[in-house]
Amino acid sequence: MKNYELESFIKSFLLFFFSLTLLVVVLFYFDYKKNIENLKNEIFTQMRMCSFDLKCPDFDLKFEKKESIKPLFLYEDKGGLVSYFNFLGINEKYLSIRYSKQKYKMKKEKYLKNIILKYIFIEFILMLLSFLFSYYALRPLRDALLTIEEFIKDILHDVNTPITTLALNSALLKDDDKNMDKIKKINHSIKKIVWIQDNLKSYISDMPTQKDIIRLRPIVLDQIKFFSSIYTDISYQIVGDSFKVYTNKELLSRILSNIISNAYKYNKRGGTVIISCDSKHSKLIIKDSGIGIKNPSKVFDRFYKEQSRGTGIGLHIVKKFCDELMIGVELKSKLSEGTEIILDFSKIKI
Repeated sequence: MKNYELESFIKSFLLFFFSLTLLVVVLFYFDYKKNIENLKNEIFTQMRMCSFDLKCPDFDLKFEKKESIKPLFLYEDKGGLVSYFNFLGINEKYLSIRYSKQKYKMKKEKYLKNIILKYIFIEFILMLLSFLFSYYALRPLRDALLTIEEFIKDILHDVNTPITTLALNSALLKDDDKNMDKIKKINHSIKKIVWIQDNLKSYISDMPTQKDIIRLRPIVLDQIKFFSSIYTDISYQIVGDSFKVYTNKELLSRILSNIISNAYKYNKRGGTVIISCDSKHSKLIIKDSGIGIKNPSKVFDRFYKEQSRGTGIGLHIVKKFCDELMIGVELKSKLSEGTEIILDFSKIKI
């Protein structure tokens, strides 16, 4: 089960389970209140029987003066439950029958214990039902996503052959100076297609787990050289001292590829891309002089894009891989001024 599938499953499970749990808690509250009322009625009935025969070892009996107390009512005070009865032959006093606070508390705790045991059993049933409901509710969606992924994989596989053919044939035409500009454009287009293909493969494939100690600058240079050959009017600078990071090289290359691609793609004509290596704080900063982003808080959302071109998954892939590798990622942007992305490697332990 992939991360987004697991996330959907957990959210569905929690929503269904806690909704039912809330309903059960309310029902059990009223059930408990009803049981306590029944307990009081049961004790009061025993008190009435006791007032006739006085054979009631569970109760404390004594006579009290008649004041503003109503007989034949059950009262609850600090001492427990008490009721007052008229006693034959004694007009000035009531017979007070009291059920001690300790005994009453024990009775209530017994009721509460039974309800809790019943509640735990029902919660277990609800958990099982929530699990089954979430699994079967999301299964059609999961099957549809798997079908789409298989379809994309088939397309990517089929595209390999024409791309390879185009690349080989364009290489054979390099000696032809007459069509050199056209050949360069073809090669740039091929590179873009290959890059999009690699991005899609990264998006639908399982993430590699192997990590190594990697020097950052060579990976940055590889990506810069690749995109500089496509966007020839954009200049670049790499400043600061390189440093090493303990991470997965393939995923890190894909992260840098998407960030640097956007820095070139959405730059202004004749713009610049500046990459700063902050070895002291283990940070890499990619800054461009591009068109900027209107809603920086949304750029990591899947399929969000502000321009007509692009797929809207590039920065989502960046966030996904950064989370996997424990790389902090922060984006700052202003319209018409450019965008700055900071990759923080300080949390990675070597």
